[in-house]
Order: sequence, then C-alpha cells, then structure tokens
Amino acid sequence: MRMDDLSANSGLETAVAMLQAGHGSDAESRALRVAEAEPSSARAWQIVGIARHQQGRPEAALAAFQRALTLDAQLDEAREACATLLFGLKRPKAALAMTEELVCRYPGTAKFMTDAGVLHEALGAPGAALANYDDALRYSKTDFRARLNRGVLLARLGRLEDALRDSQALVRAYAGSAAAYYNMADVLLRLDRYTDALVAVEKARKLQPEAANILMLRGLVLAMLNRDSEAAASFSRAREHDAEVARRYRLAAASAAGLADEDRLTFDPRQIRLARLLERQKACDWGERGRLVDGMRAMTAALKLSSAPLEEMGLYLTALSLPLKAEELQVLAHGLALAAQTRAGSDSPLRVSRHEKAGMQITGKKIRLGFLSPNFREHPSAQLHWRHFALRDRNRFEVFAFSLHRSEGRLRERIIESCDVFREVSELSSREIAARIALDEIDILVDLAGHKDFSRPEVLALRPAPLQVSYLGLPGTIGCELVDYRLTDANATPLEADGSWSEKLVRLPNTAWVYNDLEEIADVAPSRDAFGLPEFGFVFCCFNANYKIEPDAFSAWMRLLNRIQGSVLWLLDGGDVAQGNLRREAVARGVSADRLVFAPRILRADHLARHACADLFLDTFYYGAHTTAADALWAGLPVLTCPGSTMASRIGASIVLATGLPELVAPDHAAYEAMALRLATHPQELAALRGKLAHNRTQCAMFDTAQRVRELDRAFEIMWQRHLAGLPPENFAVPSELGTSV
Repeated sequence: MRMDDLSANSGLETAVAMLQAGHGSDAESRALRVAEAEPSSARAWQIVGIARHQQGRPEAALAAFQRALTLDAQLDEAREACATLLFGLKRPKAALAMTEELVCRYPGTAKFMTDAGVLHEALGAPGAALANYDDALRYSKTDFRARLNRGVLLARLGRLEDALRDSQALVRAYAGSAAAYYNMADVLLRLDRYTDALVAVEKARKLQPEAANILMLRGLVLAMLNRDSEAAASFSRAREHDAEVARRYRLAAASAAGLADEDRLTFDPRQIRLARLLERQKACDWGERGRLVDGMRAMTAALKLSSAPLEEMGLYLTALSLPLKAEELQVLAHGLALAAQTRAGSDSPLRVSRHEKAGMQITGKKIRLGFLSPNFREHPSAQLHWRHFALRDRNRFEVFAFSLHRSEGRLRERIIESCDVFREVSELSSREIAARIALDEIDILVDLAGHKDFSRPEVLALRPAPLQVSYLGLPGTIGCELVDYRLTDANATPLEADGSWSEKLVRLPNTAWVYNDLEEIADVAPSRDAFGLPEFGFVFCCFNANYKIEPDAFSAWMRLLNRIQGSVLWLLDGGDVAQGNLRREAVARGVSADRLVFAPRILRADHLARHACADLFLDTFYYGAHTTAADALWAGLPVLTCPGSTMASRIGASIVLATGLPELVAPDHAAYEAMALRLATHPQELAALRGKLAHNRTQCAMFDTAQRVRELDRAFEIMWQRHLAGLPPENFAVPSELGTSV
C-alpha cells in the first residue's frame, strides 16, 4: 500500500514517517488525531488503514479504507486497498466488485484486469477469469502476472497445449524468471514430457537453487523418470531449505489426487509416483494406466517382502478400480494398518484385550454399540444407511456415534436424532478419541470408513473396545488386526474370499447393504430434453464416480454405442478435465463425442427422479456401483452388473440379487456386453424387467430396511455372545428370519 503524497499537513507527514519506520501503532494514533481535527480528511483515514494493516488488523484496516472512500470516492488507492483486504478476508465477491470499479475507471490497465481474473477464479468462474487474463494480455502482451496466471488456469482446465504455449511465451519474455521455468516444467510434467520437464525445472533451480517448491517439483519429475534416489534427495533438500513450503507443496499434490491427510504425508518417491498416476485415473486420463498397474503390483510385492508401512491411504481407494487381485489389495491394506499402528504406538494403555471380558455373563445389560465415521453428513454412505440408527432395538442396544468430520445439514441432524449419544470428536487426537470411546464403555465399536479420507484407523489400533467391527465404508479388508469382524454377505464375499481378509467375515442374509426405504423421489416428470438426452434414442447410464470408470468397461460401452444407432451414454459430470478425457477416449473408439451426455449434480430427490430418463444402468467392472446401484433400482431403473473377484466388484451384484433380479448379473464381461445389447434391442424384454423391478421394489429384501436392521442386530448379538463365552472371533453366517443360513 503506497504512502506517496499522503502528507497533507505536518501531522500526516509525521504519521507517514512513523509508518516508514515501522511504528504502525504510533502512526495510527497520530492519523486519528488528524482525522478528529479534520473530519473530512480522507487521507488521514487512508493512513489509519495502512497503519492498521501494518499491525496485522485487516478488519480494522478495511473499515478505515472504507471510511476514506466515503469521504472521497475518487481515492482509488483506498479502493484498491479495500479489494486486497477483502480478498485476504475470504470475501472475493465484495473484492471483485471493488476491482471491477477499478477496471472501469482505468480501462486498459492490465494489473486490475488480472486482479479481476484472480477473483473470478476464487469464485469458481474460470471462464470469466480467462476473459480477464485475455483482456489484460490484449493491452499488455508481456504482462507477467496475466500470462502466468492464464497458463496455470489453462493447465488446471486440462488445456495443456494452450498452457504450454503461454509458458513458452513467458520464458521468452522473462528468461531470468524462475517462476516462468517452474510453470513450464509443471505443464510439461502434466504432458508426460518428463525429460523436457527436467530441463525446465533445472533452469528454474539454477536461478533459485534453494527454492523449496522448485526442489519439490524437481523431485516429482525425477520420480516420474524412475530416478528415485535423486528424487528422494531433492525432496530432502526441499525440506531442509523450507520444511513448511515442502509440506504445503506435498499436501496440495496429495489433495489433487484425493489422498490428502496431513498426518500421513510421505516423501517416498515410489508412493508419490503412484499417487500422481492415480490422480490421472480420477480424471479418466488412462495414458499411463499400464504403468500404474505395474507400479502397484511392484509395490505390493515389495510390501509383502518387507512388511513395511504404507502412508498414502488414497492409494488403496483408487487401487480398487484397477485389475488387481484381492490378495494384492490385502497387502496394501496391511501396509496401511501397520502405519496406523505405528502412529498409534504399541505401548498404549488403552489397548483392550479381545478376551478381557471373556466368561462374563452379564444378563439384562444392553449392548453398547459405537459407530465411528467421518460421514455423518451429506455423503453417499450416510444416505444409504442412516435409518438403521433409528430402527435399532433400544431394548437390546444403546447407540453411540463418534463423528470424525464436522459438518451441517439435515442428514446429519437426522443421524443425531437417531442416536442415544452423538459425539463430535473430529478436533480430538486419535488417542483422545479412543479414550472417549473407552470411557463410554463401548462394547462393540463399528468402523464405517476403513482406509478413507478423514478416517482414523489409529483409533482402531488403540483398541478402545472389546470387539471392533468393520462395516460399509471401503469395500476391502482393513488389514492386520485393527478389527475383529467384517459385516458382509455371501454374494459380496463368497467363501473362497476368506483368505484375503484379515478380519473374520460375518455373512448376513441376502445383502449386507442397508437402504432407506423412505427415500424420497421428487414428484416430477423429468423430460429427456431438459437433460440433453435424445427423445427416442436408447439411454445407457452410469452414475458411478469418475475414478471407477476404467478402459475395459468404457470400451464395452463404446462398442454398444457403435452397434445401437441413436444411443447415448449418460454419465455423472466429474468436471471439465474428466469430460474432455472421456470425450477423447470415445472418439478414439469411433464414437462421436456428443454421444456422451453429462449429468450435473442436483438435489438428491431430483437426481433420483431423473433416473426415469434412462433405459439401463451399466455398472463398472473393477470398482462397481454401490449406493448408485441401490439408488437406480429404488428409482425403477434396471442395473446390469458383472461381479469380479473382489468385494468392490461384487457389491453391485449383491444389491441386484437382493432386489430379486438375478437375470441382471452377468457371469463375465462378454456376457455383460451381450446382455446389454439384447436389452437395448428387445424393448419387450426390458419392459418386463422394469415391471418385475417395480413389483419387487415394495417387497424385496434390499428395500426392507427394518429387516436389514434386525439381521444386523442379530449379528452383533452373536458376536457379543461369543465374546462373553470366551470364544475368539470366527467366520459365521447370520440365520435369515426364515431360519435358513446363508
């Protein structure tokens, strides 16, 4: 903030001198005395604002600058200061209004246009931001900030070739700028031009040899070149020079890949390389998918030999969408569990023996259930199962919930109302959470997350409850002995799967998945036209998350579109980058890009209603539909699925079978494709399936929430009875209400 021409009188001259000497408090007092003596002095209030800003008081500084503008609307230095402060106070909309006034008052000024672009980005308006940067460069072709910001934004939008052109122009104009070379290296890295990226980042390092962000980017490029020892050394130097910058860089990269957890960040080049490749998988960029699969297999082999911990939790989640064996996934989970045990500490006094209460015959005592989850909020898993808290038999159970993620919303309120005790523990340490659970004397602790974002496997490692159970959440083993049991069913985990689980498996009748049979569907008649769908063409749909979509299933879908004239594929909108990648993959398979239609995110009841516009839901192969399958069936849309060898690939079949539609479970990929083709070309058969689904919907096991809860309650009782009898955890099947076992 400039202090030129502020000294309208000797009092202000003294205040300016104080500011220049760094005495903000004294300068503020002197300027306030001038303002009191001269109430119309806008300059006095401007100096007050600068002084307050110098003292680190942004709100008070903003008030002073606003007062200055009230006194003199032409005082644009105060207007610019207001915009800067508002942005810093996370009020970008108000900051943009101020900045746009400056753009109007000073047309052709690249700085203000660029500022507007930054604010539009903060407001989630990339198109407007690009227009601002374009305007700035039209008036000043070599403006550094405008060119740099536009290149970064273009890269974020997936327009990598355009971003590269901007970075090349920046390097030509500012050959001595480390930031210009850094930006070029980042774009080249995204383009898989690793050797060129290394050349660029080395030029940046030559200009700023101790910059931690440059050293971190260099390490990442070296990791992608499989030069792991050099990459590790570069990461180490970055942390030595500026540990905080290195940590923030690593956290930002992990966040982009959906792997962020500040306590679990790793600087292992192998894990970072795989995380980078997984980030691309999430955006349906399959260019190096083979390298990713090979890398994951190599890492699981190394982990199996070394029994080393694995810190990158998100690797497991995204690995479920790869063609890996259940045994390989178990090794990953084991590594994550070892890391959790290490963080928890092996000498914890909170550890509770599985058999601590063995032989205790307590009659008349309710079983105290504790549910641990970060998803007591607007989240697919909570939408699926929240009513089971309310329907639990309170004569036999007490229900405690321990929330690992603070949020607001009606779904969370319903969960709170459905529990006997609800505790928000997200701000506590894992040890404090475990202590709270132990103090509450929880008998059976049920983890609803697994190795996912915001989860706390360290709490499980501390063993605060006599029995610990895994349910829903991540569809795979947790590893080691963090939990005793996993709740599942025979379709999701057939008997031959037992060896790939660290937990003992409790198989529920029909299906383990609970759905809310009061789920509301909007009372509307959605039109295809409103969603960009053809009025008469066949509509295949898959509303699975983008990271579940993989080349094998996508290729089958494209072959179907090629064979069925006028058909389209309706997918969930996962952002511009994913859309662009999927359209490009479609064209590569001979399908016009406009035959992919993307569904924006809308209110849940409206989303369920729009399923009526589709003809057939196509499941993915390796990490299949879970909540999305149940939603489609509840909304009356048939779901075609093809179970594989892992739980993640079999849950869709479990749900479809529990709805009474075995004819929609394909035995293999070829049969899946043939069945989809037949249903799309034989409308009477599809209509019959829809009729059967409509009939089953009101009486099938899948949508009988009360029955599902009774079966869960029986499972908990059997576990607890075994525990009280001194018996160790063991696989068992819960008898159905008709008296038959799974």
